[in-house]
Amino acid sequence: MAGRVWTKEKIVKRIQELHRQGVDLSPTGIQKTHSALFSSARSKSHFGNWRAAILAAGLDYEEIKRGGDVWMKEDILQGIREAYARGEDILGAEFKERNKKLYLAACAKRYFGSWKAAILAAGLDYESIRGRRFWNRERIIEKIIELNRQGEKLIWSWLDRTHPDLYRAARRKENFGSWRNALLHAEITYQEARQNREWTRETVLEALQELVRMGADLSLETAHQKHPWLLQGAEKHFGSWEEAIRVARSSPPQ
Repeated sequence: MAGRVWTKEKIVKRIQELHRQGVDLSPTGIQKTHSALFSSARSKSHFGNWRAAILAAGLDYEEIKRGGDVWMKEDILQGIREAYARGEDILGAEFKERNKKLYLAACAKRYFGSWKAAILAAGLDYESIRGRRFWNRERIIEKIIELNRQGEKLIWSWLDRTHPDLYRAARRKENFGSWRNALLHAEITYQEARQNREWTRETVLEALQELVRMGADLSLETAHQKHPWLLQGAEKHFGSWEEAIRVARSSPPQ
């Protein structure tokens, strides 16, 4: 940047920013893209050499010197195509975090400049993918039921870390307004959200009483589809689903 006054602090901060963006910080690479930064870092009044500047930024110079992960454009495109073919949500925050190196490389200016541009270059229909992943009320409920069948905890603090896209979509005003409200519409009880595999007689009873209050479908078929872990707990502690429901209906909630 013309006229920029470089200090040690500014140099370190800029190196860290470029690293997060996936920019090639090897001596050869940085001279081509950020020559002023490279020259300033190597001046005697600052770090004296590029290696010292990289170390001051808290980075591994040996990895930087090799150019870090060397990507070819076709490698990036192939990675995107393969992930899409596996049915992964390539627009989701979870995917980008799990595949951070791929994502940052694709977004780097020397490759595609943005994730959208990389997806388009891979021959995929970005708008179509974006439209299909849009979270509406029906899709949110389907996903909650699916996760419940898998035995995953559905408390908000866990979902905010493991499925942030789902959690945030459920809380939007146009959907359910809150995570608790989304669970109620999916007819998932607090006990199911909290524990699933760790059922006691008391928690089974509490969950069934909550389902009764909801007016939920308590047929055995629905239990198999929507509440498999609760069903398992009911059979373990009451002998059968039907007996557990009978006790739940005849026992006043605590």
